[in-house]
Amino acid sequence: MKPEGSKVNYRELAERFYALDTEVYEASGSELGKVFPGPKHISEKQILKDFERENDEKIKDELILIGNMIKIIQERGGRYEEFFIRYQHLCKDVMDVMEDEGFRDQISRDFTKDHFGLMYKTEKNHIVVCIARETGAGGHEIGSRLAKRLGFSFYDDSVLDLMIDELDEKMPGIGGKDAHFIKQSRVIKSIAEAGDCVIVGRSCGHVLMTNNVPRLSVFIGAPYENRVRRKMLLNDQDRREAEEFIRKTDKRRKTSYDYYTGKKWGNPADFDICINSACYGIEGTVDLLEKLVKYSLEQKQN
Repeated sequence: MKPEGSKVNYRELAERFYALDTEVYEASGSELGKVFPGPKHISEKQILKDFERENDEKIKDELILIGNMIKIIQERGGRYEEFFIRYQHLCKDVMDVMEDEGFRDQISRDFTKDHFGLMYKTEKNHIVVCIARETGAGGHEIGSRLAKRLGFSFYDDSVLDLMIDELDEKMPGIGGKDAHFIKQSRVIKSIAEAGDCVIVGRSCGHVLMTNNVPRLSVFIGAPYENRVRRKMLLNDQDRREAEEFIRKTDKRRKTSYDYYTGKKWGNPADFDICINSACYGIEGTVDLLEKLVKYSLEQKQN
């Protein structure tokens, strides 16, 4: 956050944050739900606390969700231009407070018309990319880069969890993990039906298959040694720590996937394409998937 002595009006930022979320939600008709579903005074108070407590990651996720709603507005005219400009200004001011040039650049790339153009495709052209991955294979980074190239909305664990937490839905008689999976599945289905996107993890491919939602299902893997080295580098871990992290994370993913789908995690038969990211590298894998997505879009248009 800004150093002491700087004049930052957090309350004004919180008011703009809440107002934009409310107006974009009403204009878009989005099924994703409001980012701040509570009453105005309570929501603005929570946003203010997040700023004061320097809860940067949560604020970033909330900005991403509002941006994703803007992307699914069908008409370019009318209030779209207003929302686009207000969102750009809000992101700039929030990122100035956070002093996070990297995230500000990401927002700029995602929403600069000359680079991507906001993607308002008809339902005929609609496509969802679902990415499952082994820990350390680079699936998250591949998904993020692919979404940026295509101008698709991007959803990962942190954004999905935020959306799930916002669901005010009681499930009496259903256990905590089961209730969470049901809510998670409903969120994923709503996301996929809202517009073009890339979703990473959470058995998203299986969830959409069971709901008859079109998707491109991808599994990203890599040799064990490559994955260990990547985690050692990215997480600043020694070999033992990296191996333990990979073991625990993959075990958790496998246990959840196998239990809720009745299938075997990582089985090639359950995916449209499986890629060894070590063969092509992160950028090369993104290149392959970009070509595949564009080919799929062309086929849908024919």
